[in-house]
Amino acid sequence: MSVPIRILLADSQPLTSAGLIHFLEPREDASILDEVADREQFELLLTRHKPDLLITDYNLAGYITKDDLKIVKEISPATNILIISADDNKGSILDVLQLGIKGYLTKSCSREEIMMAIHSTARGEKFYCHKILDIIMEKHFNPEPESYDASVLTTRETEILTLIAQGKSTQIIADDLHLSPHTVQTHRKSIIRKLNIKSPTEFVIYAMDFGLIKPK
Repeated sequence: MSVPIRILLADSQPLTSAGLIHFLEPREDASILDEVADREQFELLLTRHKPDLLITDYNLAGYITKDDLKIVKEISPATNILIISADDNKGSILDVLQLGIKGYLTKSCSREEIMMAIHSTARGEKFYCHKILDIIMEKHFNPEPESYDASVLTTRETEILTLIAQGKSTQIIADDLHLSPHTVQTHRKSIIRKLNIKSPTEFVIYAMDFGLIKPK
């Protein structure tokens, strides 16, 4: 059995906190170490537990702010952050993503999405719900700006990356390009290796950076 993900919960809204605790406590793959009751406890509990994952919000008056999120890596470098927020301000959301936040969900996400986000973010992989991904695409924003070189991909790999980013399945891509599904999978693995892709979201981000698809 794998070691459970060690989680520090920081959300001042009682219903949100109670819902996450009720959902996560029976599970064997996640363990809530503690709950941050107020801003004064934040650094103390982060220092004490050094969790694998911090689940938090930053948009609640008098509680944790965007500035507080900046110090997480200073106190606990191995801790990844998953935001679960009701913030609907695009500028504010982009400001938070620029901090290098790997995971971001809205408070309307399903239990399945929450667990996928917890596992992905704890591993240091990017996981954004559809609303957040739409904002990223709209602004053509990359949370970790880098200089990408499309020339590392072959022409066929570039075609396949474009189709993957458009949400097409392996079988549909194979039909469109008159290839076998096995060949498409081989190219997909090569793309993942060359670009160091760690999550499905990154296919879209890379395709946008290469100018292969347009932001919405």
